[in-house]
Amino acid sequence: MQDPPTRRVWGGLSFQAVAEELMRMAVIWLAIDMVGAAASFLLFGNLVAAFFVSILAGAVADRFSPGGTMVFVNLVRAAMLLVPVALSIGGLLTFPALMIASVAVSSLRGVYDPALQSCVPRLAPSPDHIQAVNGLFDSTHRLARLVGPFIGGMLSLILPVIHFLTVAAGGFALGGLVMRRIGRGLDQPLGTHSAGIRAALNRMLQGLVIARRDRPIARILAANTVNLIGWILGITLGIPMLMANHPPSGFEHQPLVALACVLAAYGVGDFFSNVWVANRRLADRWRFMFTGYIVLGLGIGSTPLPVMLGLGPFELPATMLAAFIGGWGGPVFFLPMLTTLQTRVSGADIAAIFRLRIAITSASMALAALAGSWMFDDLGVFATVMIAGAVMVATGSVGLLSRPPEMRV
Repeated sequence: MQDPPTRRVWGGLSFQAVAEELMRMAVIWLAIDMVGAAASFLLFGNLVAAFFVSILAGAVADRFSPGGTMVFVNLVRAAMLLVPVALSIGGLLTFPALMIASVAVSSLRGVYDPALQSCVPRLAPSPDHIQAVNGLFDSTHRLARLVGPFIGGMLSLILPVIHFLTVAAGGFALGGLVMRRIGRGLDQPLGTHSAGIRAALNRMLQGLVIARRDRPIARILAANTVNLIGWILGITLGIPMLMANHPPSGFEHQPLVALACVLAAYGVGDFFSNVWVANRRLADRWRFMFTGYIVLGLGIGSTPLPVMLGLGPFELPATMLAAFIGGWGGPVFFLPMLTTLQTRVSGADIAAIFRLRIAITSASMALAALAGSWMFDDLGVFATVMIAGAVMVATGSVGLLSRPPEMRV
């Protein structure tokens, strides 16, 4: 944190991460209130848009500096979030309007995230430093999962949910402004490229070319893709649906407060696990990584059990404990995954790999969100969340049993 460029990126990321959590919490809650289980279609639209943007961005994104890209994207996000707020003030907000705004903001992660990941090797001189910087940036996101719901819970006592988006817009704007003039080469493009349609198509497919020739990267991306299907059904949609339809005992009239508590517990596990992982030297990164999927799945798959078992006043604390365990598993797989991807390729190839990751995970999560619209109705919230946890556990188990020879200790 003594390095000014790292400090500026971290500062901007701090505002942006909290804004993302407030936006996610508000949009899902507003959508569930408007259309119930059909809120899955909003998430589906977000993910489909992220898929296309992440692919198309490869044609032009590397012509711009990662620092300037992050600033621009955050300011655009801020402006877009104010549109549904203005419509709500005028009494004109509808689910399609909310969906359009959400899709527009979410699609830009296909531009922002690869730019951020390509910054890390420029900020850190060695693999150990890369893991430390990854830990710092990732802990910021994970701490936001604690701070964001806490702020959301407090704001729900004084503001309508729609104005969570007003606060989030301010966070995105501050995040962009803090990242101005980062330095350390982050104001330089990732690379220069030939013009023409063929060259643009080659850049869009570069991530796929890299994954085809690198077996560990291919397997990591495949596992992460399957795991995120469980993530969508179990966390992004599952926990809000669980709190909305089956609030813990004593919170029947305050389900949003219960949701904030459960998400905060997940965030606490996330954050402290991140601190623990970031300071470890991993002798067997592959095994460590896939164990994280198992821990995450066991925790999330257990969140419906306290209400199902009718634990009365212990329902909320027990659900929070399950969410805490799930949160602990996140950094155990995520940080080693980032470090592995960032050290097996370099330069513009890092952005290409992360664009590919966003594209394929967005496509799979979009299908999961689409499936969620009938799974929550036909199978019920309890069964859907438990199935999501089982998918995560299965992903980790298969990964442990199928380690590529080049990743063996």
